[in-house]
Amino acid sequence: AIDTVVLGGLVGDKIALVPERVRKVCSRLRGWVNLRKTPPADRKISVMLYGFPPNVGAVGTAALLDVPNSLEQLLKRLHEEGYNVGDFATDPDASGQSLVAALAVCSENSVIAGGSDKMQSAIEQRMERARNGDETVPETLAKPGGGLAGATVLGKDMNFDELEKMLGKYMAKKVRKSWPEKERGPGMNMKGEMVINGLQIGNIWITVQPLLGVE
Repeated sequence: AIDTVVLGGLVGDKIALVPERVRKVCSRLRGWVNLRKTPPADRKISVMLYGFPPNVGAVGTAALLDVPNSLEQLLKRLHEEGYNVGDFATDPDASGQSLVAALAVCSENSVIAGGSDKMQSAIEQRMERARNGDETVPETLAKPGGGLAGATVLGKDMNFDELEKMLGKYMAKKVRKSWPEKERGPGMNMKGEMVINGLQIGNIWITVQPLLGVE
C-alpha cells in the first residue's frame, strides 16, 4: 500500500463507512488514474528535502545519506524516463550540491523575512560572492549558472485567508489549530505571511520541509 486511507471502523459488530473518507479514497483513485494517463513529460513532481531544526545548517541533510548526490541522480533518472527536468541532466555544471546550497539560502530567516520575491536575487548575490572567492559561501555556487542548470525560485507569500481558499475551510481550520498565531515563527515574512518557496526546474519543484513555526 502506498496511499492508505482509513474508510471507517466497527460500530458494534458491523463495519461502518465514513462518507468523508469514502469520498477521499475515490478522489485519490481518480488522481492515480489520471496520473497514469498523463505522459511523463507533462507530469509535475514535488521533491521535499529534510531541513529540521531550522537555521542550524540542516537543509538537505540526513543521517549517513548523501542528499545532494541522491537528488542529482534522481533528476537524471527522471530525465531518462521522460520527465521534464529542464537542463539539469544535460548541463555539465549541474550539481545537486548547488541545488541544496540555493535552498539553504532561501531557508535563512533574513531571506524569508524579505519574502519570496527577493529570494532569486539573494541566491544570485551568493553566487557572485562565491565567484569572488568568499569562503563563507558554498564553493559550488561559483560554477557557471551557480550549478543550478537554470533552476529558479518559485514561491508565494500567503496569508491564512488565501490558504483557506486553496485548502478549503476544513483543512485550513486544522492548520490554524495546529499552528496558532502566537506560535508562528520561522517561515513568516515581515508582513506575517507564510513564505512558501522552492526551486523550479522543468516540471520539478524542489523545496524544504515546512519550518513548523519552531526553532
